[in-house]
Amino acid sequence: FSGAVMMYVPFPSLSDEERLTYLPEINTTALNISPPAALQQCGPERVQDLRIISVNSRPAYVCSTDDPVQKVIYADDGIPALPLDKSDIEQLAEDFVRVPIKEITETEYDQWTVHQRFDAHRPLYRLQLDDADQTNLYVSSITGEFLQRTTSFQRYWNYVGAIPHWIYPTILRKNWALWDAVVWWLSLAAIITAVLGVYLGISQWLRVRRRLRALISPFRGILRWHHIVGLFSGVIIVSWIFSGWLSMDHGRIFSTPNPTLEQITALRGGSFYNVVSKIRLTDTSRYSDAKELKFHGLGGVPFIVARGDRGIIDAPVLEPNYIASAVGEALPNVQIKRWGLVESNDAYTDLREGSLPEGTVRVELSDSSQTWLHINNRSGELITVIDRSRRIYRWLYNGLHSLDIPGISNRRPVWDILMLALLSAGFVASLTGAILGVRRLFIALPK
Repeated sequence: FSGAVMMYVPFPSLSDEERLTYLPEINTTALNISPPAALQQCGPERVQDLRIISVNSRPAYVCSTDDPVQKVIYADDGIPALPLDKSDIEQLAEDFVRVPIKEITETEYDQWTVHQRFDAHRPLYRLQLDDADQTNLYVSSITGEFLQRTTSFQRYWNYVGAIPHWIYPTILRKNWALWDAVVWWLSLAAIITAVLGVYLGISQWLRVRRRLRALISPFRGILRWHHIVGLFSGVIIVSWIFSGWLSMDHGRIFSTPNPTLEQITALRGGSFYNVVSKIRLTDTSRYSDAKELKFHGLGGVPFIVARGDRGIIDAPVLEPNYIASAVGEALPNVQIKRWGLVESNDAYTDLREGSLPEGTVRVELSDSSQTWLHINNRSGELITVIDRSRRIYRWLYNGLHSLDIPGISNRRPVWDILMLALLSAGFVASLTGAILGVRRLFIALPK
């Protein structure tokens, strides 16, 4: 049931494009601190990411390091920025939110900001809007960026959708390691239980067929419904629990798509500081209509990606040949098999749960794992690393769990009808099993 809800009401989120709409344009005329100077203040050996946005109407560098909390340094005078207070948020809301605000409250964790990606911005400010949708907006106290948005409709349906589906209560989910272990072990136990159920259902059916006492099931009442529906949906239920369990794999069995720091550094052509410190102050001052300037590097050459309301304003377009050459220099011990732009309907990267940016370049290596590197052609950023193990995972997880199969997932309403039919059968089998389990439990309890 929760899976059916999630087909139409996913967990709330604020896209990166929407985040930019709430940001003011950078006052590039006020830039006085160069990127190398900002990197020195952030700790050059620890910096992994650097960008410029406007914080409190002033240009500011935002440094991401191995520390969860981001460091903000004003780009006009080089002074570290203090966390924003409630009056700063009120001013921000007045400038960018076109709806009256009912209340602004500070929060560390709540159900909609429990993910670890919010950790670098805590505490957050929750803005309750006075609108028909009862919208809540969440703002970072560190950078002043809008990070999350929910409506009453989303909140209501997620309490019967994503939250029970992912076992996602705040008290558990805010401890990622504990949540990861709980869901992984519960899912594994559920796989074993479901497999035993399928085995028992089939063995009972075979016994009946041998003795010719009944067509399908010898049972009556709810147990008969459970047996018959389970015979048809049992394998589907096992595949869903198994593939759901794989969503919590996180490198336990299959590889992960996240590039390692060593891979990123090699492709960049050196440490973040050594590459980005080549950028001068004059290189940043020409982006007068940008809302975010982000610094990247490929093969030792630094790049600036300027973004505004409509996405990228200015950035180099890196040809596939250039990217493949940089990969060859970064990985001299591995031969390159082929390279080229990733097609829009690619089976491994154009998925229901998300797709790579348009213009991503794939470089296929001839190593023992048959690794594919996916690189952004506007920034040179290494986005994902997919080897043979990960490609198998794609079919076992995405293919089984959401029927993300070419020819089905992109054909609606065919996909919807098929999913809802299978989910309904699984729901009936699970519900009747739960009723039988509760009954057996009460019978076994001492009177």
